[in-house]
Amino acid sequence: LTAWIGGDDVAEARRIFNDNRIPVFEYPEDAIRTYLYMYNYARNLEMLYETPEESPIIAANKNHIKAMIHRSLKKGITSLNTEDVARFLSTYGIPFPAQEVVTDANGAVEAAVRLGFPVVVKIASPDTIHKSDIGGVVVDVRSAQEVKEAYDRILTTVKEHHPDVRIDGVIVQKMVPHHDYELIIGCKKDPACGPIIMFGMGGIEAEFFKDIAAGLPPLNQVLARRIIEQTRIYQMLAHGFRTKPAVDLHNLDDILVKVSNMIVDFPEIKEMDINPLVITGNAVTSLDARIILDDNIAGSDGREYRHLIITPYPSRHIQPWTCKDGRQVLLRPVKPDDELLEKKLFEGLPPYAMRYRFMHVIKEINHDMLTRFCNIDYDREMAIIAEYVDPSGEHRNVGTGTLAIPVGSDSAEFAVVVAKDFENAGLALKLCDMIIGIAQEKQLKSVYGTVLSENTRALGLAKRLGCTLQKISSDETRIVLEL
Repeated sequence: LTAWIGGDDVAEARRIFNDNRIPVFEYPEDAIRTYLYMYNYARNLEMLYETPEESPIIAANKNHIKAMIHRSLKKGITSLNTEDVARFLSTYGIPFPAQEVVTDANGAVEAAVRLGFPVVVKIASPDTIHKSDIGGVVVDVRSAQEVKEAYDRILTTVKEHHPDVRIDGVIVQKMVPHHDYELIIGCKKDPACGPIIMFGMGGIEAEFFKDIAAGLPPLNQVLARRIIEQTRIYQMLAHGFRTKPAVDLHNLDDILVKVSNMIVDFPEIKEMDINPLVITGNAVTSLDARIILDDNIAGSDGREYRHLIITPYPSRHIQPWTCKDGRQVLLRPVKPDDELLEKKLFEGLPPYAMRYRFMHVIKEINHDMLTRFCNIDYDREMAIIAEYVDPSGEHRNVGTGTLAIPVGSDSAEFAVVVAKDFENAGLALKLCDMIIGIAQEKQLKSVYGTVLSENTRALGLAKRLGCTLQKISSDETRIVLEL
């Protein structure tokens, strides 16, 4: 990047550089600023395609939550009460302290005895965002008498200074007596980008420090960590500070991914925040949370995840299958963390199979290539892999079927490759059938592929599927299946 200073005196120099496609700027500051934009863009792409750690696919038992949300919206309730929020978070494995909602002082005492002292007593109201701001929280309550006093003080203060606030009762919650860090995780719908997940420094000073970073769901472990790393508090979390120890960041990654799963599963969530999310040692606990529902959810337009700007992992396509020889495989969409499985599959292909799939033999299977196969937009692409666990316990990818839809097209290209020891197991036919079904689901009109004319096995499979064969050249044949 060059900078020519001098106005009209160096106009000819700038012209020569422009004609030779060399970036030229009038001032060094502009060149430096452009360089930083380029650096950040390249770094963001690199982080996006970084291979995440292996993570299991876990589906939450969410149907009872859907029923609860349906009941609330039907009654015109858009702010979930404390008990429903706790049930929501617990369903997704987000830790929440034991608590009870009570409506009288004696009930508060009984709840505190059951939970065990010390406890926190706080207002239960759908209208309050920051309970401490309205005098609605008393912490470190250690006796029955203190519980009664806290109950009376909270109700008196809130009713006196905030008479319009709706009060459902008082929450008695098991107290976490000590914690090292207070964090916040939130979500809010943006008109253009859909739900946006926020992470940062929490507690009562969260709005003052505004140390937050944002990301788009769905998140995996790598994307969750990238959000955490963008905050100032990350250095404290990763390395500790004075008497505060470093934390296991994997626990925070896990919480962010679970929140992301909530947002993916429930388009009805308009706003959500967990504040504070406290860390004690390596234990992460959400002490308070709120969820606001969107009462303007439109009817389905045929897309399950229409509220997201990024299509999440399509777990509906996961299915076990038995090969003709009795071996069991798991057919599922590819994930970003399948790089190693894909690499071993391609590296294990004999030269003829490599040439049949890619039209030439690829000598180096590198990260950039694997990124293209494993990090896909499930809305416009699909790749189904066949995962097999051999007798030694090693996980292998023994076959892959892909579908790629050009932008604006109603036709897509498909291809299939299987490992040598699975060539006669019926796996290629099964992968083709799954890819055809996905193409039909996406309402495409046809699928096509290019096959080397010497690949008689693939041509025979194409005829079996009902494809038409079109000779492109003496070496290549185009196969087309009308849907």
